[in-house]
Amino acid sequence: MSQAAAVDIGALLDKQKLSLYHLVTILLCILIIVVDGADTGSINVAAPAILRAFPAERSVMGWVFACGQVGIFCGSLIFGYMGDRYGRKIGVILSVLFFSLPALGTMFAGSLEQLMIWRFVTGLGIGGAIPNTIALLNEAAPKRYRASFVVIAFLGYSAGTASAGMVSAWFTPVYGWISVFVAVGVAGCLLSLLLLARLPESIRYLVVNQPDSPVLRTRAMRIFPNEEIGPDTRFVLTQEKRTDKFSLKELFAGDLKVTTPLLWLAYFGESFTYLGFTAWLTTIMETAGLTQQQAAFAFSYAGLGGILVLLSMARLLDFFGPMASVLSGLIGIAAISTIGIPGFSITPYMVLAVFAHAFCAGTHNSLNGTVAMFYPTRIRGNGVGWATAMGRIGGAAGPLAIGYVFSAKLSLDTVLYVVAAPYIGVIIINFMLGRIFRRQFRSPAMTAGE
Repeated sequence: MSQAAAVDIGALLDKQKLSLYHLVTILLCILIIVVDGADTGSINVAAPAILRAFPAERSVMGWVFACGQVGIFCGSLIFGYMGDRYGRKIGVILSVLFFSLPALGTMFAGSLEQLMIWRFVTGLGIGGAIPNTIALLNEAAPKRYRASFVVIAFLGYSAGTASAGMVSAWFTPVYGWISVFVAVGVAGCLLSLLLLARLPESIRYLVVNQPDSPVLRTRAMRIFPNEEIGPDTRFVLTQEKRTDKFSLKELFAGDLKVTTPLLWLAYFGESFTYLGFTAWLTTIMETAGLTQQQAAFAFSYAGLGGILVLLSMARLLDFFGPMASVLSGLIGIAAISTIGIPGFSITPYMVLAVFAHAFCAGTHNSLNGTVAMFYPTRIRGNGVGWATAMGRIGGAAGPLAIGYVFSAKLSLDTVLYVVAAPYIGVIIINFMLGRIFRRQFRSPAMTAGE
């Protein structure tokens, strides 16, 4: 290869064997998602204690959950744009700081109204971390492992949820409900320093946005030591070019005019059920007769169950895309609906709750594992950001709806039927997205740079 030759970074990445670069990227992204999941879960496990500290109707707690989801919606759009404009690394680090510092500030909340404000600000960072992390993982992975990279990293979400439950079970009886927020805030601040020092920027992003950057040349020589990369080598990414200004209509260009609306609907319906169920899970279990500590431990076990489901789905998502989540969605519906049947003792009730949460987590993260594939690098952060933002609208509506159903004094089985119903539509949409995935991404005609 001559020094003046062009190097297609996409082709090199897609055929590359797994290396230290991939390991570092995945491990750091796992840590991001662990802390993100712990922060998201902190309000859920603390909810019963918060309602005892600030007595109010359960529907008011639904507004606390909803404010966090509205913040996540805004953060998905803001930081998704920042990731496309200024880099995945900057977007991720700022997001981590935006959910860590407000988590620490939550200790100063003196009412549910103040708590709503803190959760909104925290949500900005939580929402921003997801699209940038997904984009970073998707752009680092070889083609055959793109879904697996994201799913493996999102094991951290279930681990974070589990850790929030453990921290709450151990420390809330002694130090009060604020302890879980302090733990998450400190962990996030330390993580941001580690990311600043060690997180590698997406090399695909650098090719599209900073093709003449010395950082790109140094990074390429380190990642591809067997390639002849000289001072005059040009770096390209097939079928990609930089656009200085993002336009929303790009998300509906060509085949995306069908794919984007389906992704938005899938995220909305799935988040209504999954995030609504997760938000109220400890309260639902206490309603069924569990103690605060039993409910917190069950929440933690549910997070660990989500890890097992995701591990079993990782490679299936690489081959079948969203189609792989149809089965997990069906099991999730069945488990949620069965929980409401009266007459269970504590142990089977906890087992059903763990199954419901675990398979809903699998369905949720199957979308996260494949959504980035549908968008090219130049708009990937915005594409993922808008899709996850639609999910946060559902994530705000779900806890609110469940809160009002609770306040209406309806039976627990009725509450859970409301929770599960949107998954019927989600399963149908995932089947349709799976067919699109098979046509576009399992075709031998797919180019290396896509």
